[in-house]
Amino acid sequence: MATAVYVSATNNAEIDGLLSGVKWSGTITYSFPDAPSDYSNPYSGGSGEPTTSGFASVPTQIQAAINYAVGLILSYTNANIQYAGTNGADLMIAQSPAANPTAYAYYPGNYAPGGDIWFGTQYNFSLAKLGNYYFTTALHELGHAIGLKHSQEAGGPGNVAVPSAHDSSEYTVMSYRSYVGASTTGGYTNEAYGYSQTYMANDILALQTMYGADYTTQSSSTVYTWNPTTGQQFINGVGQLAPGGGVGGSANRIYETVWDGGGIDTYDLSNYTTNLSINLNPGASSVFSSVQLAYLGDGHYASGNVYNAYLYNGDARSYIDNATGGSGNDTIIGNAIANTLNGAGGTDTITGGAGSDTINCGSGTDTAVYSGSRANYTISYNAATQTFTLVDLRSGSPDGTDTVTGVEYFRFGDGTVASSSLVSTTIEAFGSTSVFRSGGNYYLNNISTGTGPTLKYQGNVVNTVNYSTWSVIAAEQVSGGGYDVVWKDSSNGHYSVWSTDSTGNFVTTLAAAPEVLGSDPTLKGLEPTLQQDLNGDGVIGIPAGSLVTIEASGSTSV
Repeated sequence: MATAVYVSATNNAEIDGLLSGVKWSGTITYSFPDAPSDYSNPYSGGSGEPTTSGFASVPTQIQAAINYAVGLILSYTNANIQYAGTNGADLMIAQSPAANPTAYAYYPGNYAPGGDIWFGTQYNFSLAKLGNYYFTTALHELGHAIGLKHSQEAGGPGNVAVPSAHDSSEYTVMSYRSYVGASTTGGYTNEAYGYSQTYMANDILALQTMYGADYTTQSSSTVYTWNPTTGQQFINGVGQLAPGGGVGGSANRIYETVWDGGGIDTYDLSNYTTNLSINLNPGASSVFSSVQLAYLGDGHYASGNVYNAYLYNGDARSYIDNATGGSGNDTIIGNAIANTLNGAGGTDTITGGAGSDTINCGSGTDTAVYSGSRANYTISYNAATQTFTLVDLRSGSPDGTDTVTGVEYFRFGDGTVASSSLVSTTIEAFGSTSVFRSGGNYYLNNISTGTGPTLKYQGNVVNTVNYSTWSVIAAEQVSGGGYDVVWKDSSNGHYSVWSTDSTGNFVTTLAAAPEVLGSDPTLKGLEPTLQQDLNGDGVIGIPAGSLVTIEASGSTSV
């Protein structure tokens, strides 16, 4: 048998607001008595529940709900809870008209009723199914029997309530508020299957504070999926208890918190066609389908379908690692560790956040989001794998080093750029100078050293987005240290030749006019310097057959 012991405050209201001040020490037993004689006599400190006419065993549906709730607590914590049949136990769960009108439980205590749970007879608790009021009442009352108090009330070792922003069914099954700010006196306003399906984030943290955190739960690689039409959860393909028994319809709600103790874990929503909003941060929520959101009453819906548990004492093992979107237009946000985020189909927006992430945007027109300005990152591109690598140069590297594939746009703190403008391309490498395009800029690199100036106009770095159909096709360093740079307009075939100084800054044009045709003699005359056939006539320079000597008198020939 277990012994009730005192619990100290943590000075964190999110936790202290749920601590009654007592918990169990040792192996905790529970039972479903079927006769008043299973209880001690006298039942000192109680209200005569066992001896009140109408005593009965709880319905099998409530027994199933209690067993389910015990399983949850065992998965969250290191508590040792064992079933004791219909005999005496630390926690004895039965039905009595004395429990008026719904249900209540006694906190852990070293006296007869301590830890006992009583369900009244005015409600039909045989209707209990996952997601409805009757079922969640079982979670609530077992919470009391294990040591949790109401979240909306002060008291406990810290004499505080849970902060108002988290005092609702979204964060704790111990609250009388259906939604944040709701009244505690008018009763719950949730729809029939709009009640919490698990203990929620604040509950889990408070339970772990009392009994420790269980990191063996799903400690290997785990894939979580959900059914879009019934709300049933699957863990590595194994179906879990389904809301409303899996009938779908009005029971097709997902309203739960996930605790995962370790391993590489994935939310896989590839079977969804809706526009998903997935957030892997502790305490955050994800929306899979607005149809599957619980209606909490008075115009309020739950902010998510699935909530992530908080970290316990900052331990990173319980992070969810990866996420896979569906065919809709998804928004996916990673957390502080290395995530693998797959957008799949649709027009997706993916934020890796901290950690060195692998982002595969998939098909569609997708955007990868970064917190810093463009200049805060070095960006390289592997043409063979079609992969971008972004390295955060800021102190502490807050966005880490990410690898990104299938992306059309990068959104930085100072603007959005097309990924195509960041692809590094060698345009030509004849002679002593190679022309290299990266990040929309042209680099005039020495072939031997691999370095050189950036092409500029009036002191400003040339960016391809400002030059429409014009692009650089050739460049070569000339005597004096400057460069000859050839541009071509892809729309009309015209050429322009810049002369720059040694820093790559424009000085003047060299051809007969700012724009010339490919047949222009001055363009042809520059081909030997550039060591290229610029106009595509098959000859570098002016063809010999087109040379006519006009006169050759004296020292000069025309």
